[in-house]
Amino acid sequence: MPVLKPISGHGSCAPVQRYLEKNGRALARDFFNFSETPDADLMREPEFGKPFDWAAEMDAFRAECGNDDPWNGKRARTFKHFVLSPSPEDEVSLDELRELAHAWALRFFPEHHIAIIYHDDNENRIPHAHIVVNNTNVVTGRRMHTDNPLDLNRALQEMAAERGLRALSNERPEPSTGFQRLAANEGEPRAKARTLQETYRSRAERRAEAAGGYSWVADIRNRVGVAKGLARNEQEFRSILVMMGVGIEDNSPRARRQDWIFSLADAPARRVSGERLGASFGKAALERRLLGARAEHLPDASSREILRLARKAVELKDLDELDSLSNALEVCGKWRIMSLDAADSAIAAQRGRLRNEVPASQETRIRKEIEALEHARDFLKERKALPLHDVNRRDGRASGKGGWAGEPSGSERSAPQREQPRERREERQR
Repeated sequence: MPVLKPISGHGSCAPVQRYLEKNGRALARDFFNFSETPDADLMREPEFGKPFDWAAEMDAFRAECGNDDPWNGKRARTFKHFVLSPSPEDEVSLDELRELAHAWALRFFPEHHIAIIYHDDNENRIPHAHIVVNNTNVVTGRRMHTDNPLDLNRALQEMAAERGLRALSNERPEPSTGFQRLAANEGEPRAKARTLQETYRSRAERRAEAAGGYSWVADIRNRVGVAKGLARNEQEFRSILVMMGVGIEDNSPRARRQDWIFSLADAPARRVSGERLGASFGKAALERRLLGARAEHLPDASSREILRLARKAVELKDLDELDSLSNALEVCGKWRIMSLDAADSAIAAQRGRLRNEVPASQETRIRKEIEALEHARDFLKERKALPLHDVNRRDGRASGKGGWAGEPSGSERSAPQREQPRERREERQR
């Protein structure tokens, strides 16, 4: 069975880096979620460049987020150092160990700096992994928190068993007494969502955007936003994500809430859970949206054109274009807009509300809605991504007539037809 030994770190990560890499004893190194992804063997072959100082980046980011400060009167836990040692009887190779260490670390710390250093300096020269995880989430800027530390080892045993390695069983014996059955009661309170904001932007993400830099979290959010705006079911949602270069998988079954994990296909280490992107991006919210897909949906021609524009934006790394597409689709979905006429009608309706006396807070919200509607209409009109009229409606506007297909206008109705509503009203009044 594999053994997991957790060690809490306090202070700089520099001493642990010196300890793990001194005298060139590291077999290999792996890094995740750093600003640059260095060659894993760079330290062993210095002619390719200077060694990567991963401790310095961990320390700088943690200090920038204020997470070196004491917490509740106690010294800050600045990093966690895990020693993952496979069973000697399994004779695990270095490549097998690296795959297991990657999977385990990214399962629990997908949004943290991770440095993994491999040694075989024990008695039997069995390779083992030293996994150093910074205490600061690179997406939210918050301190590390593990709801149930026992889950770390339980998951490792499960993952080892899945790979055919020796592992401890996590199965609990059936309760045999009344107290045991009471303790095994599964009536636990339901975990709350991470955020109630439809779209959530962390401090780190806002800081990157303000500096005009690239935010891979925003990139994933916009790609997922396009997919959820175009898809009519989960199968279409997954297919569009593939075309947009986004991977999707379930999070840990032991997580506090079930969610989807999204990642960039060309940078799989960049992973973020749906609810980290906002309440509307979580698995539960997306499943409800996709399960109850509206009959009103963008015309097929519009969907194809928007998908073409989105894939082109991904190819050109045009993040502004991708963001505008995602926002425009969100507006169309909210207001059930399928044509430019429908967008104009929604804008006119909101402007009509402003002509009435409304509280100042409500007026501000209405003006923001009008601004979003106008931006979406102008953006989609410029790119010719929406038809002028609703394709499901009768195109009689050239003669000033509207209405649904096959429905006669008021002037086309016969006199008896026009009299019927009045007769019914008079009958109800009698």
